[in-house]
Amino acid sequence: MFRTYQKNDFAYFVSLIFLVFPVLGVFGGYFPVWTIVLTGLFTIAYLLMVYLKKAYSKWIPFLWFYTLAYIIFMTLTFQGGMMWFVFFNVNLLVWRFEDSVSSYRFLSFLATLLILTSSSFLLTDDLSTHLMSMAILLFSLGMYYYQNRIRQERKMEEQNRTINILSAENERNRIGRDLHDTLGHTFAMMSLKTELALKQMDKEQYDAARKNLEELNQISRDSMYEVREIVNKLKYRTVAEELLELERLFDLSDIVLTVDSSLDLDSLSPVTQSTLSMVLRELANNVIKHSQADSCQIRLSRNLGIILEFEDDGCGFKEVTGQELHSIRERLSLVDGDLEILSQSHPTIIRVHLKEGGKA
Repeated sequence: MFRTYQKNDFAYFVSLIFLVFPVLGVFGGYFPVWTIVLTGLFTIAYLLMVYLKKAYSKWIPFLWFYTLAYIIFMTLTFQGGMMWFVFFNVNLLVWRFEDSVSSYRFLSFLATLLILTSSSFLLTDDLSTHLMSMAILLFSLGMYYYQNRIRQERKMEEQNRTINILSAENERNRIGRDLHDTLGHTFAMMSLKTELALKQMDKEQYDAARKNLEELNQISRDSMYEVREIVNKLKYRTVAEELLELERLFDLSDIVLTVDSSLDLDSLSPVTQSTLSMVLRELANNVIKHSQADSCQIRLSRNLGIILEFEDDGCGFKEVTGQELHSIRERLSLVDGDLEILSQSHPTIIRVHLKEGGKA
C-alpha cells in the first residue's frame, strides 16, 4: 500500500514544521480546539499523497482537494497567514506527481491561489494583507516554475546518461562482433594451415608445406587488411548505420523520428558518409539534450550536392547570430559544406549542403 522511504523524502518532512502554527494557534486562542482535528487530517492527507503506491491512486484526488479546502477554510475563516500552506502542494506538484500546468492538480492549485488572493482584496482593506497575498501568489508560482525546471534538468541529465551508456554498449557490441566475425575465422584457418604444414614437413613433403606456408602468408596479409578496415570503420558509421542508431536513441527519448531519404546511401563516398554521419549525430544530440521536442524529421536529397534537412518541433534558438552549431560548421568547412538555419523555432529547420566529391 505504501512505498518505502527514500533519501529525497526529507524535503517532504521539512515542510511539516509549518504545522506548529495551527497547533500553537489553538493554545494561543487564535483557532478553536476542534481545528486540531482538521489539521491532523491535513497532515495525514499530505503524507498519504507522498507514500501511497500507484495502485491506490484513486484516493489521491480526494486527499488533494481536502488539503486545498483546508487551506482555503483556515485562511478565510481564521488567519490569513495560513495561505503559506500552499507550499505543501507546490512540493507535491513538482516532486511527487511531476504535474504539468494542464493537470487537474495544478489547475485546482492555481484556482486556490486566485481565490485566496482575490478574497484578501475583497474582505479587507489592509495593505499588508494585500501585499502578503500577492507575494505568496507570485512566490508559490515562481517556486513551482523553478523547481519544475530543476526536475526537468535532472530528468534530462539522467536520460542523456542512459542514452550515452546504451550507445557505448552498442558500440562495444558492434566492435566485438566485427572482430569475432573477421579474426575468428582467420585464426582458425591460420592454425589449420600451420598444423598441416608441420605434418607435411615431418613427412618431407616440402613442396606441399611451402604451398601451405604461402597460403598462410596470404591469409595473414588479408587479415591485416581486414583489421585495418575495421579500425577505419570505428572512426565513423555509414549514414544508414547512423540513422538506425538515431531511431533507437530517439525512441528512448520519446521523440518521434521520421526519415525521408531519396538517396542511394550505399553509393556515397567514405568522406561524405563520415561527414554526414557526424553531422547527423551532433544535430540529434542537440535535439535530444536541449530542444524538448516531441517529433523530429530528417530529410536527405540530392540537389547540386547532398542536402540534409533536420527539423524538430522543440524550443529552437532564441536568436540566430550565425555562431550557432559552430562545431558542425567547422567540420563542414573541411569538406566544402555549409549550414543554414531556415527556421529558428516552431519548427526549427536546419539545412546542410554538402558537395559531392569534396575535399578529403
